[in-house]
Amino acid sequence: MPAGIQSRTQFLILAEFCQEVISSLLDYINGSSRLQASTLTKVLRALKSVQSGDPYSFAQRSAAAFSSYEQIRTLEEALSKEEIDEAVKLTKDLLAAGANRRKRAMAKKLITLFSRLRTKALWNFEQPQQTPPPDLRELCEALETA
Repeated sequence: MPAGIQSRTQFLILAEFCQEVISSLLDYINGSSRLQASTLTKVLRALKSVQSGDPYSFAQRSAAAFSSYEQIRTLEEALSKEEIDEAVKLTKDLLAAGANRRKRAMAKKLITLFSRLRTKALWNFEQPQQTPPPDLRELCEALETA
């Protein structure tokens, strides 16, 4: 598979992950199913690994999302650091025991954040940018000035 197609596929994988999260939360809000702890656990694990900023864990993680440069870049383009922090907090709160009306509001907010991320992932798939990772770009700039 050519590198361009392989890179673009990462955007679709991220969009699919977002849709899984959104569908799960919508089912919960509509009362057609219970809150899917397994889906929220995947979300929490993936977002926490991004928050930790450990570049060596990205390729080793088993999470369905945020395992490639394209996915991390898309997350950072779609959501601010504060919104990522909010998504982590909302996910933790949703996983906490007990059902209440506030959980539905939290689920709606999380749907909003993941809808924006899904939209950005699909946009990046349709309109890919050929930009090198920041570290590589900085290295190239340093070599040019040397």
